[in-house]
Amino acid sequence: MVSPVPLPLAVVAAVAAVTVVGVSFVFSSDARTRRALKKVPVTPIAGLQTGQLARIRGRIVAGGDLLAAPLSERTCVYYLATADQRRSSGNSSSWREVAREERYVDFQVADHTGAAWVRMSVPRVAVVRDLHTRSGTFDDANALEEGFLQRHGLQSTSAVLGLNLGMRYVEGALEPGEEVTVLGLVRSEVIDGRSVLVLDAPTDGPLMISDDPRAVQAQ
Repeated sequence: MVSPVPLPLAVVAAVAAVTVVGVSFVFSSDARTRRALKKVPVTPIAGLQTGQLARIRGRIVAGGDLLAAPLSERTCVYYLATADQRRSSGNSSSWREVAREERYVDFQVADHTGAAWVRMSVPRVAVVRDLHTRSGTFDDANALEEGFLQRHGLQSTSAVLGLNLGMRYVEGALEPGEEVTVLGLVRSEVIDGRSVLVLDAPTDGPLMISDDPRAVQAQ
């Protein structure tokens, strides 16, 4: 077992209360991230060289600070949670994103050769969205769903009649022990007198991460 090296962890939060993001754009961004990851061969962590753009694969080792995903309360180092509201017009209806929340902390990735820190300064994460729930006419929002909406100044019922609104909730998270792949610029940092490897965002783009097996297992 690789022991985490103490490293200052800053929780970086990007919270949008009301925004419209097309589903096609979201999945297109994820697809681009997966493609970019798959183009770069995996390097064992022990073989990393400072200054290189490298891709690693391994399991998440919590480095200190941890998060609780808002819709599931699972412990994680990253989560993305969204809420969509059904909007009706005549005989048709569509979904509109009304809340989005993304948070992350630094963590380690360990493989059979060693461990490296992942610095979440400018991340782009293609996370598997594995939690899907809804609330609506005959299904009240649960406490976690209602709390998530309220943090964004929203509620699951209409303000006029108090009827349940059609809502759907989606969440993805990166959890300790989960296998991921990471593409970033390799740096060396000295922490408490010990040199450690760090993957960070390159100057011309984001750090890329995914737990999607299609990216993780690609060689």
